[in-house]
Amino acid sequence: MNRNYKKGIAVFIAVITVSALLLIALAISDISYKEQLISFSGRESRVAFFAADSGVECALFHDLKGGADGLFKFAVPGGEALGVINCNGGEILSVIGGSSVVVTTFYFNVPDSPKSCAIVRVSKTDAGAGDIDTKIESRGYNNNCEGPPSNPAVSEGPRNLERSFEVTY
Repeated sequence: MNRNYKKGIAVFIAVITVSALLLIALAISDISYKEQLISFSGRESRVAFFAADSGVECALFHDLKGGADGLFKFAVPGGEALGVINCNGGEILSVIGGSSVVVTTFYFNVPDSPKSCAIVRVSKTDAGAGDIDTKIESRGYNNNCEGPPSNPAVSEGPRNLERSFEVTY
């Protein structure tokens, strides 16, 4: 009886080699996919960041320069808002006034941006002795804002990002 035990070794080595190459290819494609997600996240984070910055800049401009030439001026406690806000057609959502705090909210889609918007809230508080404390909260998104001015929503997307700024003075 003459048995040859070496007949199947070539097939076994070929299967092991192909399996190893397949595992390496899958690992490389997984790493590549995760790097694309990280890259996308970084780019979209930057879009949301600059949208939030645009909201702060718009609010600061209208707060510091407002009232002249029809520019919007944020209401202070005991006063009224003046003019029309102009931040790429931003709409005033609400002005809620009280004897010591006035909150103004608006939103706008950022111009020259693929898809981004900012929702801005400006609070003016009577600090006494004629002083007014101002707090600007701007939330930037990597998608457009839509919906009625009284209740804006950010467009649905698989990876919505929000970045925010808060300025007080």
